Amino acid sequence: MITVAGLLLDEILKYLTWIYTDASNYDDYGYPVSNPAYVLVYGRDVLAICIGVFTVVLVTKIRKQIRSRYGIPEQQCVGYEDCCCSFWCNCCTVAQMARHTADYDTYAGLCCSETGLPPHAPAIV
Repeated sequence: MITVAGLLLDEILKYLTWIYTDASNYDDYGYPVSNPAYVLVYGRDVLAICIGVFTVVLVTKIRKQIRSRYGIPEQQCVGYEDCCCSFWCNCCTVAQMARHTADYDTYAGLCCSETGLPPHAPAIV
């Protein structure tokens, strides 16, 4: 069964294949000629990978710090639990850390504050 998404994906792949195999991208000797599109495509990919790695490392370090501060032992993947949680479900890990370090049922979260809570909210220790 042919779907619209399948047809669209097929057209996108054809276009990308055309960009990378176009005869005008090669000189008279068959060597690839520099194309600004390569910089955009690969630059975007490299930037996305760097941001992803940075996010995983940051969340791993913060989660490890929270566990040591509150005396929470690792239960699964001992030694690698923080990294595994950060890598496989980063948004869940951030939500878990937020729930553990603040009482969001009593105090509303704030976007632009030092702790993410109102100034009068006590810190959970």
